[in-house]
Amino acid sequence: MTQSLHRFSLVKLAIFFGFLIVISGVAIYLFSHSIPQGVLSLVLEFGITLSISLFVIRELKKADVSLHSIIGDLSMKRKLTVFSAALSAGRLLIYFSFAGLILRLTLLQPTFLAQVEALMNDTSSSPKLSPRSMIGAVLFAPVIEEIIFRGIILNKWAERSSNIRALVLSSLVFGLIHFDSLIVPQLIGGLIYGLVYLKTKKLIYPIFMHVLHNLLLFSLLLIPVDEVPETAIVTEQLIDELTTALNISSLVFIISLPIFLFTLYKYSRNLNDEMTPLTFNTGLYSDRT
Repeated sequence: MTQSLHRFSLVKLAIFFGFLIVISGVAIYLFSHSIPQGVLSLVLEFGITLSISLFVIRELKKADVSLHSIIGDLSMKRKLTVFSAALSAGRLLIYFSFAGLILRLTLLQPTFLAQVEALMNDTSSSPKLSPRSMIGAVLFAPVIEEIIFRGIILNKWAERSSNIRALVLSSLVFGLIHFDSLIVPQLIGGLIYGLVYLKTKKLIYPIFMHVLHNLLLFSLLLIPVDEVPETAIVTEQLIDELTTALNISSLVFIISLPIFLFTLYKYSRNLNDEMTPLTFNTGLYSDRT
């Protein structure tokens, strides 16, 4: 018998997640002065991940849906792995080139020079990365996000409408949830992960792609840069160099985005005719038993 996610409540999941966020805020307020920030952040990230995981497993059990049917086979084929890695690298290129485009548009604002000087002189604004933060972003987040957004939301909405509509809507929600990351790159990421999941029926590929993207992103952020003088001044030469770099970045985004979307379009032919991963894996594991 085909399993269904119609009894899995996304509203309850959203409420539970909001409750965890509130609890985390209270914990930060109460213990930030007595517990090192890195340790507290790691504990909270692990606690949120574990709590959501247990909540999801419990709700799936109530809905009579097995986790195996959502995740699918854990084996990975070499060609698909290489293709998935290439998609992740392409997404990373779009991520940074889109950020360059946004900065280029910001450059046109009259207050841009003052903002740049303030940013350069504010040493506290530089990102502070640690192994603890990398563990959360590279391991915890990709696994739980893929289970929720692709494994549950995409499958659930595909049951009620079509694969394409479920793919677009779940990717849009994924992008909006990551509004602090400029939405568009995350929207594209959601489309990539969901499309690969619908085609392969295996959640291991989106998880791999998500982990790889975050790992590459953090690796780039860890590259050392020259220290900015305490009293840095924005000169015309600096603005010209910055403008040139942002123009190139914007051009890369304008060129790469259509190519990237066309690749996804070619890969997504007859997507509505595809069996949902949940239905496919339910039959797969039923046949094995």
